[in-house]
Amino acid sequence: MSVVTSQDKLCRGRITNLPNLPPLPPPPPSSQLRVLEIPHEVVKFDYLGVIAGKNPDDPELKRLKAVNPLVQFPTLITPEGAPMTEAAAIILYLNERHGRNTPWGTSGLDPIQSAAFYRWLVFLPANVTPIMGHVEFPKRFVAIPESADSNLKSESDGVLKWIGDAGRKRRGEIWIVLEEHLGKGMQARRNEQKPFLLGTQDPTMLDVYLTLLANWATNHPRHTWMEEHTPILKSICEKIVAGSSIVRETLEENYCDAFMGKASHAKLLDEIP
Repeated sequence: MSVVTSQDKLCRGRITNLPNLPPLPPPPPSSQLRVLEIPHEVVKFDYLGVIAGKNPDDPELKRLKAVNPLVQFPTLITPEGAPMTEAAAIILYLNERHGRNTPWGTSGLDPIQSAAFYRWLVFLPANVTPIMGHVEFPKRFVAIPESADSNLKSESDGVLKWIGDAGRKRRGEIWIVLEEHLGKGMQARRNEQKPFLLGTQDPTMLDVYLTLLANWATNHPRHTWMEEHTPILKSICEKIVAGSSIVRETLEENYCDAFMGKASHAKLLDEIP
């Protein structure tokens, strides 16, 4: 079957068999593959097993390591067998190959919109996503030597808490930057006919990317924090969810659907640091 052998293959992480924890936000390429109707295979992993190295002999993990030694999600294998990493790079690659002459393409953007599209598409994974690592995995950023004083070792939990607290503070600051410079900065270009981030009639993958991250990367409580601090971005994210069944399904499948009024899921997210 030529369609099968020429699939784009997306390797991504997902928490499984943990009823008290929601999965991490779905990588934007997973929505993009669906909205562009690209045949693909999704390979899912036990996310915590991968991070903790509990399943080193998992054949799919070995497959991922072979193409991405850093074991990062998402990883895309192109039909030609070329591995791709970095969410923004994958988005641009899929848009170039499959998004032309579709509402998701960027050829219709004017110079100001185009500049904003590339700037903020790279800004999100460069600034928003890394903070999630500081908040959720602070131990990655502290290495206490065995020769360290015992008192210092006993204080390590406090240090880890400081890293997490600083990460949460920085996370809020970054979202406020987005509100000021993307939300308000492009506001003059928006109207009822062109309501999306860049002042476009149809959403771009930047809209989708921001919406997926907004369900995870804002501060406590996630489902109300944006109302107070980033109301413009929250309104646009709600439009994306309302207007795209694929985005809605992607969010719902991953329990990241606070914008759809799923109070229980929003509460569940708020229990995670």
